[in-house]
Amino acid sequence: MGGIRVTGLLMGSTSLDIKAGSVTKTIPVTVKSRNLLSYGPAEGDGLTATVNTDGSLHVTGTATGQWHGVAWTFPCPVQGTVKLSGTSIAGLSFNIKCLDAKGKQLGDQMNLGNSVMAIPAGTVSLFLNVISTEATPTAKNGDLRIQLESGDTAHDWMKPDNTSLKGGGYELANLYPRVTGLPKTLGTDPGVMVTEPSPGTYRFKGSTTTEAGSWNDLTSVVHVDAGTYTMDATDWPLGNDSWLMGIQAHISNDDGSEGATVFEPRNYGPKTLKTGTLQCNIFINTTGEVDKTFTPRLYKID
Repeated sequence: MGGIRVTGLLMGSTSLDIKAGSVTKTIPVTVKSRNLLSYGPAEGDGLTATVNTDGSLHVTGTATGQWHGVAWTFPCPVQGTVKLSGTSIAGLSFNIKCLDAKGKQLGDQMNLGNSVMAIPAGTVSLFLNVISTEATPTAKNGDLRIQLESGDTAHDWMKPDNTSLKGGGYELANLYPRVTGLPKTLGTDPGVMVTEPSPGTYRFKGSTTTEAGSWNDLTSVVHVDAGTYTMDATDWPLGNDSWLMGIQAHISNDDGSEGATVFEPRNYGPKTLKTGTLQCNIFINTTGEVDKTFTPRLYKID
């Protein structure tokens, strides 16, 4: 038995007239975009996104920090294999995460380096974010044309059906584990007091006449999934290359393979980690007066 196939070349609403003998039937037809994304105006963390007349995103502003930006969450419209493509703005990146009903990420994130993947089972919504990759963000003023489509081949960019979804500011989650058992005094005469003035922020204040070796005093652990991670801090007290004050982290891999020190001074940049337990040690080896505050950060960037 034969059939009729209609292929839409342009988005929008139209109608199809079908005539059989003296009877004519008009059928409404809506041609949807191949671009499965939803986004719209968004503002936060120093960046502002607006929608151009052609449906692309216009991004301006200066992000408040590395891994800060804007984001949108919307229902996942498809299953199966999808392809991500698009144009970039120097210093900004975009990616998509698949989320379950509780908002937990499923599988790897999609980016231009990992642009073809199957939507994981249990995916309920997609999370699109545009974030700064610069250690010191600079001002931006440019356009993004991002496309997610079914299949494994990128086609010419099309405006998404929904460009009025309101977004907001976004910062990658800080996975650095909290230190417990504070306040605590390190060193002697009278010693350096370590406190937590706000969640995840630590203050070191006091003086010590002996080296305050704190390798086992400010330890915390976190279990990490396989992926790419980077470690950073808000205002490294003595710079990110100092062995007088900083962080050292060691991973014990779940698969039983040999663990390793993965983050330490001069080596806090991106690392590909296996699934495992990360032990983090904040250390202070100074003598004399000290009054320093910092917030250690651990980010999963891929």
